[in-house]
Amino acid sequence: MPRLLTKEDIVGIFPPVVSPFDANEELDLESLRREVDFNVSLGVTGVCVGGSTGEGHALDAQELGQLVKTAQDVANGRVPVMAGIITTTTRDAVRKAKAARDAGAQALMVTPPIYQICSDDGIYDFYSMIHKESSLPTMVYNVLTNAPATVPLMQRMVANQRETGLIATKESIGGSLETLTELLATIGDKISVTWAHDWLLFPGLAIGATGSVSGAAALLPRHCLAMWDAIQSGNLAKAQKLHFVVTDVCSQISRFNWPAGVKACINMQEGRNVGPCRAPFNRVPEEQLERIRVALKRADAFEF
Repeated sequence: MPRLLTKEDIVGIFPPVVSPFDANEELDLESLRREVDFNVSLGVTGVCVGGSTGEGHALDAQELGQLVKTAQDVANGRVPVMAGIITTTTRDAVRKAKAARDAGAQALMVTPPIYQICSDDGIYDFYSMIHKESSLPTMVYNVLTNAPATVPLMQRMVANQRETGLIATKESIGGSLETLTELLATIGDKISVTWAHDWLLFPGLAIGATGSVSGAAALLPRHCLAMWDAIQSGNLAKAQKLHFVVTDVCSQISRFNWPAGVKACINMQEGRNVGPCRAPFNRVPEEQLERIRVALKRADAFEF
């Protein structure tokens, strides 16, 4: 079994890769192999399968296991592999966690229960049961604006890490720069506090987030790696320029349909082919496609 991750492993750029599908919406594992190898060859810290960008909401446990196994085969010890879990019930989350574990996942990135609003106690029990049943370390994926993982809840989970398995948080649109600041100040020495708000990557990383597991990194890994490196070396002017390039592309994708826009953008890039999204998130208006093409052309013109 691969080594389980600790907070020290969750640093830098950790792309949540897409889940390639064929024309019949079945997993295309050969395309996944190419996509994982492409990211690893650029120097990313690790990869995550089954996140939001990887259409985790549309995957069953067996499919998540297939993605993990394939990613591990390709990574071959070069980088770690994390598995995303996006679901509505503890029972299904545990089923997916076990499938990911058995396939070689080294950690989990788990979204709080989606669709219905859950209490802090319910969310705490949700994460605790997943860890109890899988024994895998966990990153909380704070992406739900109507049911966020609050700062007090995160502090409680950190205080009981043996029970929750918490090693990291991914602050996304469920959080804010304010919550990121508070988490860094209060529990940043206990867990890895990462930032994944695609439109605000630069400020979040600049104030001390330990890395990013963002959709932007799956779209434009080279640009995000360059932004991270620029911030770490103190070249904030370069990081700011990269920020505007990345934000430009992400803003065009988010205008209509994020999952399908992400895949459309990747499919426009030379040597990358990840197929469509699963229905009903598989349609991209021509207007959006043209906006993405123009923004991607600007990104390609960036002089590193």
